[in-house]
Amino acid sequence: MRVSFFHWINYLVVRWQFVLTILVLWLGGLWLKTQYGQDDSNLWIVMHQFLVIIQWTILGLFSVSVLMAVLAWMLFIYSVNNRRVGVQIQFGDGQRAEAGFAPLAVTLTGRVIRPLLGTVRARLIFAEKKLSDTIMLDADVYKRGGLLRKAIRGTGKTLLHDRGIYDVEEVHITFCDMFNLIALPYTLPFSQQLYTLPKELKEQGVKAQPNTTEEQKHRIEIPKRVEGEYINYKEFETGDNIRRIVWKIYAKSGQLVVRVPETKDPYASHLYFYASFYDGFNLQGGIFDTELLNVYKDKVRNLFEALQKNGYDVRIPQDQEVPKLSGMSDKKNELFQITAANWQHGKTPNIFVAPTKAAFVCLSALTPVAELELLLRNLAVNIPVVVVKLSDAIPSPFQIKLQDVFFRPEKQPYDKLRKPWFVSSLRSRLQKNENEMEHVLKQRGNGWVIRSIEIQ
Repeated sequence: MRVSFFHWINYLVVRWQFVLTILVLWLGGLWLKTQYGQDDSNLWIVMHQFLVIIQWTILGLFSVSVLMAVLAWMLFIYSVNNRRVGVQIQFGDGQRAEAGFAPLAVTLTGRVIRPLLGTVRARLIFAEKKLSDTIMLDADVYKRGGLLRKAIRGTGKTLLHDRGIYDVEEVHITFCDMFNLIALPYTLPFSQQLYTLPKELKEQGVKAQPNTTEEQKHRIEIPKRVEGEYINYKEFETGDNIRRIVWKIYAKSGQLVVRVPETKDPYASHLYFYASFYDGFNLQGGIFDTELLNVYKDKVRNLFEALQKNGYDVRIPQDQEVPKLSGMSDKKNELFQITAANWQHGKTPNIFVAPTKAAFVCLSALTPVAELELLLRNLAVNIPVVVVKLSDAIPSPFQIKLQDVFFRPEKQPYDKLRKPWFVSSLRSRLQKNENEMEHVLKQRGNGWVIRSIEIQ
């Protein structure tokens, strides 16, 4: 991502290559004239004519290059004004991708012509004038069974570090000539919402048991499988998957029946995982706010997926209203719920967590120790409680790995936060709070303050 300063640089038509080329040619000609300008020898006469030929050749090539780019750009604007150009964006697997370098494809349909030996490039403009990385539209898309091109397409990756929702507001298109001297910009209005998931971490084994049932009748350790009607078969109805038709029965009796998949007894087949995003330190959108949230979301996802391995339907109650994305189905999506969450100040863990339902509780180190003590008074001892440590969420500037001595480490978006975080008062407060929370959990048992989700 880029800050808004770089957003306005993209509208500069003249590129630095053009300025550098003119400067080099001018300084070179000035130096030659200074050295040999007073020389009437045949060498200087030949050199002067040679320089004139070079200058006019370069000027001609530059003129053709720029002219082709201008014509392609003007044709594009004309086509846009006549609604003959469309934009399509493919992000990740459609609408989501894991945070980091996310796959991105941009397609321009309609009458779009590249400049002669030049390029067409695209960037997404998100809310707050942040930009994606540049995608070069270097592939042609043809009509099926035809020779006419219907679109140009480019694929690549863009760095989207923060876990959350990205609102695409515009698509920035630039036409570059073959010498990359000018970049003619045009911005297309475009509205789409994308989101990046928390990163997957090391697989963990976490044991938990349900603490309640939907109908409060009885509990069982393992969900009981229930037979489908008519011993796993039923008559074929409109809307049934034709791949489930039992053709052997149809061949014998002429009756269309379909297999009914096994279902699970709803009693005690689900597990409530309470992940609180309560911020008791009043971050108020500080420079560390987003990075701490990124790390916490990664831990919550890791824990959620570990709990799913117990064979239960894991449900995550919400401690806040999360936005609903356009185009997303109403089907429950726990990973999106984790992704869209933010730090909130209204609902404390003691209010949020239902002691009669909770099977597993996760808190961040931004929860004051007094809130943790209040929660534990009402929570059964057998319910695991995890506190995610955040004082080490941003690595120390003095942290060096052995491999960094021989290889230059890859730059990370949070590198600029290392030094400010190391000396910040928030880090000191978190360390003190984490030590107090660890002491409380040790006295209770069945609780941990963890740097990463490594629970056995």
